[in-house]
Amino acid sequence: MKKQWLWLTGCALLLGGIIAGCNGCKGKNGKPGADDDTSGIDISERHDSMQLIGTDTLNAFQITEANKDSVLSATTKAILTLFKNKEYAKLDSFIHPLEGIRFSPYATIEPGSDKKFSREAFRELMTTNRNKKINWGTYDGSGNAIVLSPAEYFGKFVYDGNFLSPKRAGVNTVLGKGNSVNNLRSVYPGAEFTENYLGGTKKYGGMDWKSVRLVYKLENGRYYLIAIVHDQWTI
Repeated sequence: MKKQWLWLTGCALLLGGIIAGCNGCKGKNGKPGADDDTSGIDISERHDSMQLIGTDTLNAFQITEANKDSVLSATTKAILTLFKNKEYAKLDSFIHPLEGIRFSPYATIEPGSDKKFSREAFRELMTTNRNKKINWGTYDGSGNAIVLSPAEYFGKFVYDGNFLSPKRAGVNTVLGKGNSVNNLRSVYPGAEFTENYLGGTKKYGGMDWKSVRLVYKLENGRYYLIAIVHDQWTI
C-alpha cells in the first residue's frame, strides 16, 4: 500500500507519534471506516494542538490536493469515533473557531432555522445544558418541532447508525440521494465534505438508507468542522 499522510490523533501520538500509511482510516477494502475497531482509542488530545506529521518527517506540512482526502478521511473517523462513544463534548476542539458549527437534520440545509453554535456555545450546551431540550428544526412530514436534548439529537440525527462501518464513504462525493434538495455546495461554497452512507434494507426496499455529511473549512493549516448534515429518505 502506498504511503499516505495521516492526521494523527492523540492516541497515535501517545503510542509512538508516527503511523505509516493510512491504515487507520481505511479498511481492507480501501473504504474509510471498514475496520470498526475503536477499542482503546483515546482522542482526548485537542484538535487545535494536533500536528500534521508525515511518514518520513516530524515537521508540520501543508495540506495539498494530493493529501487532503486522507486528512479529511482520518479526521472524519476521529470525529465519528467520538460520536460512537457518545463523547460529544470533545467535539468542541474540531469546531471552526470563527464560524462555529451548524446542525441540519435533513439534506436541505436551512441557514435561517437550523441550529448553529459557536465553539464556546457548543461547549456550554454539552456540559452545563446537556439535559436541556431545545428546538433543532422541524420533522419531515409532520412539521412538528424537533425538541430534543443534545444527546437525543445526536442519537437521532447525527450518529443513528454505525457510520464507522459504512456501505460507502467518500470525500466531496454525494452518495445518498433522496427526494430532498441537497443544497450543501450552494450553502457552503468552496468547503470540503465527507459522507458516510449506510444502505437500506430489503424489508423497506432500501428506503431506510441514511447518510451523515461532515463539512469542513481549512483554517491555519487544519480542517475544522462547520456543519453536520444528516440525510435520509423524506416524504
